[in-house]
Amino acid sequence: MAVQTDTGVSRRVVVDTSVYSLDTVKKAAYRFLDRFAGDFSVNGNQIICSLTFQRGAADAAADAIVQDFQRELLDQDLREKVAAETAPIRNAILALAFSSVATPRGE
Repeated sequence: MAVQTDTGVSRRVVVDTSVYSLDTVKKAAYRFLDRFAGDFSVNGNQIICSLTFQRGAADAAADAIVQDFQRELLDQDLREKVAAETAPIRNAILALAFSSVATPRGE
């Protein structure tokens, strides 16, 4: 949905909460703070992302950034899943690393 406002061009992106979490949406939007301001609300199983672009942004540029935002959503979601899947291994490595530091040598 394209809207022209006093402050610039706006877009509305609707995200299904069964696909992406609100945290994932916020992390993706954070990567675009230099290009748009985001306002988020949850309505049932939808996250409504209202994106307002900088003054003077062209419609075509806003559409391209929205596509980049949608790709970033997938990237952030996959990063979150990989982090959750590898957490036990990462924690074991950290525990081993710090246990050898905590044990005085020669004992």
